[in-house]
Amino acid sequence: MQLRSLYRQDPTARKLVNEGVANVNDGTSSLARDVLRYELETFVCDGQYGSGMAHILDTYLKNIDQAQQPAVWVSGFFGSGKSHMVKMLRALWLDTTFDDGATARGIADLPQDVRDHLKELTVQSRRYGGLHAASGTLGAGASGSVRLALLGIVFKSVGLPEQYPLARFAMWLRKEEIEEQVRAHVEASGYDWDEELANFYVAEGLHAALIEAKPQLFASSNSMVDALQNTYPNVQDVSNQEMISAIRTAISRENRLPLTLIVLDEVQQFIGTSGDRAIEVQEMVEAVVKDESLGGKLTFVGTGQTAVTGTPTLAKLQGRFTIRIELSDTDVDAVVRQVILAKNAESKPNIEAMMQENIGEISRHLSGTNIGHRQNDVAFFTQDYPILPVRRRFWESANRVLDASGTDSQLRNQLSLIHKAIRESADQKIGFAVPADFLYFDGADKLLQARILPRKLHEKTMSWIHGSDDQKLTARACGIIFLINKIGSSNSEIGIKATIDTIADLLVDDLPTGSSGLRSKLPKLLDACDLIMRVGDEYRIQTEESSAWNDEFLSQKATLANQSHRIEAERDDLIRKKFGALVGRVSLLHGNSKVTRDVSAIFDPTLPPDASKRTYLWIRDGWATDDNSVRADARQAGNQSPTVFVFIPRRSADDLRNNILEFKAASATLDKRGAPDTPEGKEARGAMETIRQVAEAKINELILEAMSGARVFQGGGNELTGNGLQATVTEGAENSLTRLYPQFAVADNTGWSKVYDNAHKGAPDALKAVGHEGEAP
Repeated sequence: MQLRSLYRQDPTARKLVNEGVANVNDGTSSLARDVLRYELETFVCDGQYGSGMAHILDTYLKNIDQAQQPAVWVSGFFGSGKSHMVKMLRALWLDTTFDDGATARGIADLPQDVRDHLKELTVQSRRYGGLHAASGTLGAGASGSVRLALLGIVFKSVGLPEQYPLARFAMWLRKEEIEEQVRAHVEASGYDWDEELANFYVAEGLHAALIEAKPQLFASSNSMVDALQNTYPNVQDVSNQEMISAIRTAISRENRLPLTLIVLDEVQQFIGTSGDRAIEVQEMVEAVVKDESLGGKLTFVGTGQTAVTGTPTLAKLQGRFTIRIELSDTDVDAVVRQVILAKNAESKPNIEAMMQENIGEISRHLSGTNIGHRQNDVAFFTQDYPILPVRRRFWESANRVLDASGTDSQLRNQLSLIHKAIRESADQKIGFAVPADFLYFDGADKLLQARILPRKLHEKTMSWIHGSDDQKLTARACGIIFLINKIGSSNSEIGIKATIDTIADLLVDDLPTGSSGLRSKLPKLLDACDLIMRVGDEYRIQTEESSAWNDEFLSQKATLANQSHRIEAERDDLIRKKFGALVGRVSLLHGNSKVTRDVSAIFDPTLPPDASKRTYLWIRDGWATDDNSVRADARQAGNQSPTVFVFIPRRSADDLRNNILEFKAASATLDKRGAPDTPEGKEARGAMETIRQVAEAKINELILEAMSGARVFQGGGNELTGNGLQATVTEGAENSLTRLYPQFAVADNTGWSKVYDNAHKGAPDALKAVGHEGEAP
């Protein structure tokens, strides 16, 4: 049974019109309208898409007669469909009509509550100036001025030039009711209208038409140039009031304001990390929605990758964008399953049977990582097949790294990627699973152009994939290693490394055959590949730059391995610092008189000569001695000894030594090679920084593990067990004070300071302050 027969619609006969990418703008071309229609036909208005749209419409309708409309913020990760959702909202708001008479609301499959809200919106619009919507991105125009960028979006939505002076001039033509007359004159004279309008300061054809239409205003072309430049100057910014006036003039119909939706896509991308831009956007939106003439008739919908409270910069907008819609992975999965992967009812039993036969192979994939097989994957296996859920998560993780800025939506969009994957695998037999390296080869050219993929790796893998079976497998493995390396260097918490098992898990495409053959074949191929370097059991992409860095790292590590004293000194220093961080400076207040007693921590092999006169924490570890020796020393010191004996056990010694080696070798490599300015050099440095960070984290973990087993003994050999190392050490120190000052309680009194003061004044009964009657003996 071929895979094409599993789907409701043969993927080879279906074209993904928009290639999975939603562009939010007011495009009116034939292609743009074809794309819009396709998006409406495939719009899945479920989950947060449906509830979010209903919430936006309901909020708007409830605030039409209020002083202002709350703004909406739609957030979601890269490729979550937020742009698609707001684009559909705009089309449904206007109920866009197509050439054959079909309408947006008639085409889309919508929940009843959304339909009811849209119907009420139309009813309410009859009380005002109808319905209007504008959409676009602030970064697309008027660089440097948020207000001019917004005006450009609004002007475009009503067919005006996006530039502020041109739009004002065009609005004046409309107001004077001479636009058609002037345009007809211009075109009859052989001039292009759009070109003349774009150059209206010096456009001869336009000037002649204006003189004919308004002879009382324009006596000559020369006087007209000055008049136009003075009346409609080119400006770098406008005031809030000028912006509001221009919006009102542009969208009003017969002096009535329509119910207006303004969609600002990718606001977060426009703002970036600029606090000033965030404030400008906030003030712009606030100025518009609070204006009395616009009232509750105009609302804003903005989008971003994170919630409006998600970053300190975006938090500046939260007072204005009070309605929040958050899209999730679940919403995207529902769209993919219903639009692209929908199966025939009769095919589902065959898929389920195949899954049960191969569940052993499937369930082992990426085990031990955060994106490995999960029990609830079984419920979605039939819907997702031939994409395995584990590989969907792998692709999502890779896409987030490869398109960290979120600008190349083609690269990250799941609809497009999965559509191409099932189209190219349509002739495969049931039991085939789309391998994870499909993402690499699908996006390799774009990754090369973006300077993310090394040219040498691109050239060789794209050549080998058309070669022998061994070359094909090597190319595919290199693609997987590249993706794994990218994920691992960006997000170590996922826990994925390019080991033979991991590579085989992601490459296997014949589930009944399994991955065992790949596991036996891959090591020989990868060890012979000049694109790959092996670090332990992990494989990494080798570039000339990274090779040089790795050689330096291995050289530094080898040198350090022969200098045991440096590693031991580093380990001892780490133990001392961690003990100090966990226990802190031990200083006690003794008795009722609260005399300060400092307790000294020492890590020396022997106690100081004055150990019987001071309280010491004597800390030793399992690399220098053992717990029996420490306990024996405590017993020998006797029950009157004020010393507290601490023993830190030796745990994971080889692991700790290796991580100290890696940390110091990586640090030395980073210091020696400096900060490169090439992409390959930066990647190599980033990989080395990751090695250092991982080693540092592991060292901290291992030292903490050792500290967790620390034992504390009182002089005499009695072991103390408290709630944590700090509490136990403090208890021991307090016991030691009793031993060091056995008679302290006899004279312990809070009145000694008064005794001193009174005696200084010559009082014969100075000791009365501590309860002693009569003169001092």
